[in-house]
Amino acid sequence: MRLLQKTNRTYFLISGTVFIIAGVVFYFVISSFFKDQLNEKLFHDIKNITRSIKRDGTLPNYYPFIDIREVPAQSERSFRIIDTLIFNEFEKREILFRQISLIHVINGKEYFIAARDTLIEEDDLLEVIAIVTSSVFIFLLVSLYFINRKLSLKIWQPFYNTLDELKEFSYDRTGFKLSSNSQLYEFTELNKTLEKLTQKVISDYQSLKRFTEDASHEIQTPLAVIQSKLETLMQYPRLKKEQAELINSAYVYTLRISKLTKTLLLLTKIANDQFPEKSTINLSELLDEKIRMFEDHILEKSLTLNKEIKPGYILETNFFMTESMIINLIGNAVKHNITGGMVNIKLDKNYLEISNSGEPLSVSASKLFDRFYKTDKSSDSPGLGLAIVREICRLNKWEINYIYEDNLHKVVLNF
Repeated sequence: MRLLQKTNRTYFLISGTVFIIAGVVFYFVISSFFKDQLNEKLFHDIKNITRSIKRDGTLPNYYPFIDIREVPAQSERSFRIIDTLIFNEFEKREILFRQISLIHVINGKEYFIAARDTLIEEDDLLEVIAIVTSSVFIFLLVSLYFINRKLSLKIWQPFYNTLDELKEFSYDRTGFKLSSNSQLYEFTELNKTLEKLTQKVISDYQSLKRFTEDASHEIQTPLAVIQSKLETLMQYPRLKKEQAELINSAYVYTLRISKLTKTLLLLTKIANDQFPEKSTINLSELLDEKIRMFEDHILEKSLTLNKEIKPGYILETNFFMTESMIINLIGNAVKHNITGGMVNIKLDKNYLEISNSGEPLSVSASKLFDRFYKTDKSSDSPGLGLAIVREICRLNKWEINYIYEDNLHKVVLNF
């Protein structure tokens, strides 16, 4: 959810609650005010009636608003304010009246005097207040929504500019500087902090890049010397069997170290997106080409190869990374297969599926793409093949999944 949407939603919720509370309070205040004003009017009517009787002795009677009658002496001199329903002949229904009544002695006689007037019905009053309050609320919210939206977009524009520039940020881009300016202190400080952070990221990246390249170069050079010396020693004519075995073992391990450093360097370069060049790749032809690379291994293990490759499938990506990914996937399917097993390769529309026969994993499948993870601990493989595949998929925003079903290990890529 966008910040502006969240702000508006919260504002509408709070405003709606406030307007409902204000409407309820307004209803009780107006209702109380009307009743007080009506009471004052009725008291004033009773005073006028009393003066009229004292002056000329006539009893004005205007039912149902005025009701006057002589009552027996010593009647209870009660004063009452009540709300009562009186039938209206004209409207043919009962109408609510406010009534003030009392017993008053005038010219030695006792009179019952009642003054009445119609009350605003609560339903009508509530309906009017609800309509007025809702209309004002809707008008105010609509007006404030557009005003707030326009102001917010203008105020937050520097932030969006900064966000767009950060999306274009690259590790190998030196001298990165945000061009968006703002008069707001918070956005200015944000840009300054982001510039420092990006410069630190670039500096750390360049340092790591130099370190990995230098380390790989420096390791490969002495390894090559060691391998050369070991090869010379293995050709020594007076070498004993035990000595030859030790030298051969050391030579094998130097080869493994050399392969490991090259693979780690490749993984680091892929993770740091050091292969940005993209080209048009015919994935169908590339698959056929790499399958032919493994034909000898497939024959050696008596594997059955099943291919369903849609011709002419094109990808826009880096050729080296795609080639490395295909080699690792097919290599794993062949290497970790059982003798006499099968390898299935299917390319159709937007997905590639490579599967091989074999026993189920003894550990969680989530570890399969981890670095240095090996299903066969005795294998001389460094366990980085699928880690490389995962990094390539991450950079290309491809989805990769592992499934085990029907005694087949399946790796599925969705492009």
